Amino acid sequence: MSDGAMREMRGEMRARAPATAAARRAAAGVLLLLPLPLNTGLAAQDASFERVPTLPNGVPVVVFPVQSAVPPAEGGWVGDTGSGRRAIDLLNAELAFAFGEEAGARGWALGPAVEARLARNPTIGVDPRRLAYHGLLRDPGRRQLYEPLHTQLRQVASLFDARLVVLPLSVWYRRADRAPDAGRAVLLLAVIDVRRSAVLWHGTIEGRAADAASPAALTTLALRVADQLAPS
Repeated sequence: MSDGAMREMRGEMRARAPATAAARRAAAGVLLLLPLPLNTGLAAQDASFERVPTLPNGVPVVVFPVQSAVPPAEGGWVGDTGSGRRAIDLLNAELAFAFGEEAGARGWALGPAVEARLARNPTIGVDPRRLAYHGLLRDPGRRQLYEPLHTQLRQVASLFDARLVVLPLSVWYRRADRAPDAGRAVLLLAVIDVRRSAVLWHGTIEGRAADAASPAALTTLALRVADQLAPS
């Protein structure tokens, strides 16, 4: 896909995002975190743990880099990147772009800023790309954090005076049964309140249908993640 076509696709999805977000917020099934001041605590409506949350405007959020990638069973990495590391790097770049375009994510600490801040604070001793995330993979229903992940996230969040964390856990490509070219890139992620050591949401978000070798698979995934978590 050419750079011009990619920009056009991003623009099309951004143009449709406000209406999509408005419809989603109007639906009864959305878990909405109430935008309370940080010194009064952050409350959540009682809703299904399965539903994607929309994070409140004006509250600092730290978005960590993607932690892992699952190789496809039939060979080849999503986005035709050649390796899991490159697939992760490309998705991290797409997520930084997508969240940067959302007014709802204004002021959030995105992956590049997190890595830069930690590079200036080496005594913290946290590698944002190598967190102790495996417990969340083994137990998707976990509501409370564990050590050392809680300490890792809390230390980094404190650098940005944030209590909410978006932790992308793993990316893979899900092939359609009858139309392989209509598969989608999928991201498993968790939204965490580090002050309460609470997992607020843990689930998957999918991109648009795209061939596994197309960069559009990861581009549309990043745009969907940003639109769902921090819609303009």
